[in-house]
Amino acid sequence: MKQNILIVDDHRENLVALEAILEAEDRNLITATSGNEALDLALKQDVALILLDVQMPEMDGFEVAELLRKNRRTRGIPVIFVTAISKEEKYVSRGYECGAVDYLFKPVDPQVLEAKVRVFLELDMEKRKLQQAVVQMKRLKDENERLLQALGEGVIGTDSDGRVTFCNDAARTLVGRDIRLDQDHADELLFRERDGSMRWAWADSPIHERARQGEVWRSGAPFFMAEGDSARALEVTANPVNDPGEAFSGVVLVLRDVTGRETDPEELQAREARRYPRKKMSREMVVFNRETGGNVGRLLNISVDGFKLFLRSPLEERQDLALGMVLPEPIEGINTLSFDARTIWCEEQERPGEYHAGFQFMELSEANRSIIEALIERF
Repeated sequence: MKQNILIVDDHRENLVALEAILEAEDRNLITATSGNEALDLALKQDVALILLDVQMPEMDGFEVAELLRKNRRTRGIPVIFVTAISKEEKYVSRGYECGAVDYLFKPVDPQVLEAKVRVFLELDMEKRKLQQAVVQMKRLKDENERLLQALGEGVIGTDSDGRVTFCNDAARTLVGRDIRLDQDHADELLFRERDGSMRWAWADSPIHERARQGEVWRSGAPFFMAEGDSARALEVTANPVNDPGEAFSGVVLVLRDVTGRETDPEELQAREARRYPRKKMSREMVVFNRETGGNVGRLLNISVDGFKLFLRSPLEERQDLALGMVLPEPIEGINTLSFDARTIWCEEQERPGEYHAGFQFMELSEANRSIIEALIERF
């Protein structure tokens, strides 16, 4: 992205000299020969820096700088005075009072001018990057909120004290009442028996206990949102905002309506065991380097063509490795799978020190293919 530099001087030869010093591929030099023209260009163009002569007819540089500072669009543009006017302190002081960030005297030293211009252009670029990041964060926040509002499941976010900080419309419907953000608490909304009596207080709840350890919690028996025969039964999953080892900062509660489908705790546990076997498998299966014996990464998914790992350090692409993994249970009498694979890609994740990498099997034997197919089918 080219940055615009506005150069203002009523003498054409001075403009040509400054252009010769400052010309660069990543810069767009805009010139003006009067104060009025400079103000017009500053309002119409996205200017990163202004080099402004002081001695000009009709409107001098001091007046131009003062008018720039009075306009909301132009007040943040840095102004460097470049002038042949007397170096007396009163002129320099007036320049800074008008909002100048620097003051250079003619004849200008090209190296000094270039160094000062580069500093202000770098500051402008950092400001633009920050503005873009803020816009992107707001866009993502808006998209996430729209997504959460569109979910059929209720979603409630809480802080570490159980105070509700977010909820979508589905959560309000399931709870059967309005939810006041930063006022209502999760235990007032959820932790009740069918007769309306309290089951837990937040601080004593298993959600609080598990979440503080960075672990997910899922309800056994359902929670009820009203009293008696009209009570709505909810299945609740609590996901901690913090990771294991981090300070507890809150949870995200996901609510599912299971009215009429309530099951006893044993059946729910069996359902969860059937529902999450792949996650359990990936937590247990670690791929190791057969040559060094060291762990390479944790298995995320696998197919007969390749697999994906979670890593703590990056790997180079197109790297051939001799690998192996211990199977979660014997398959066709085999406990350990040995194979050669090539790194296809490796990407850093949002959290520092975490990577995902994709691998392709190299000359996979029929026996290994059969074991992998059985592994996929079982898990």
